[in-house]
Amino acid sequence: MKINRSLIADFSLAGVCLVWGGTFVMMKNILSREAPLNVLFWRFTIATLFLLLILPQRLPDKNTFKYGLILGTALFGGYLFQTFGLVYTTPARSAFITGLSVILVPFFSFAFLRTKLKKETMIGVAMALVGLAFLTFNPTEFIKKGQIFGDLLTLVGAAAYGLQIVLVERFSQKSQALPLVIVEMGTVAFLSFLLAISFRSLRLPAQWIDVGQFIFLGTAATGLAFAIQKIAQKHTTAIHVGIIFVLEPVFAAVVSYFLWQEKFTPRTLAGCFFIVAGILFSEISSRLFNHSPDSESTIFKSNSKPST
Repeated sequence: MKINRSLIADFSLAGVCLVWGGTFVMMKNILSREAPLNVLFWRFTIATLFLLLILPQRLPDKNTFKYGLILGTALFGGYLFQTFGLVYTTPARSAFITGLSVILVPFFSFAFLRTKLKKETMIGVAMALVGLAFLTFNPTEFIKKGQIFGDLLTLVGAAAYGLQIVLVERFSQKSQALPLVIVEMGTVAFLSFLLAISFRSLRLPAQWIDVGQFIFLGTAATGLAFAIQKIAQKHTTAIHVGIIFVLEPVFAAVVSYFLWQEKFTPRTLAGCFFIVAGILFSEISSRLFNHSPDSESTIFKSNSKPST
């Protein structure tokens, strides 16, 4: 019986998105007691140690180490701004804005990989921006809660995630997946340590419940999740990865509704609809208008060399 590795990879990525979607509420809870830089340090330190314990001891080669440093720096930027943004905004809003990273990927592909921007991609971007306006632009809410500031920080984080997606697609084909993710996690942990020390934010968890949450975030939601992502992307097309990642904000909204008692207003629903519709339109249309059935979405792949 032939194993469909692509299907297994797709389901694995969907499971990763389910875990990631649920962590928005957990992160919001931790950030009510812990400094953002302290959260990042413990999350990625635990992830690095966890991967070193469970994965075969194999030293990364020179290129893998270099690629891991680059990926880790981009990922650190994404988590840094997303984590600080979550202090000022709600879990569901943070999740949906973070989902814009997928729609931002075409611009980074054009800038770094010289990938041509397609009309259907730009339409998808426009739809997502309309959704973002519905989701975040509310003057009354801005005055009372200041959530737009958190939304803008999260948007910067989404841009960093978009850059990381492009780089992962490029580097994962040239290096060993598991050593690559260890170097990536270690880089984020080290950068978090430097900033936490600089701002005097480094300390032990405030409560025992935070210890348990840090362990879950570091092992399942970070170390294991990113290891699965690196391996799965070798067995599925980039277009599938993009579509599956849309599930993350959907899962986050559902979890926020049941655990965070976050209400869905008509504006929120409209914003969510346009963002998800924009991402799906961009990804699916790129596949439909691609004349080569075996080629992958140009949003995520390019034969061009990245600029240095």
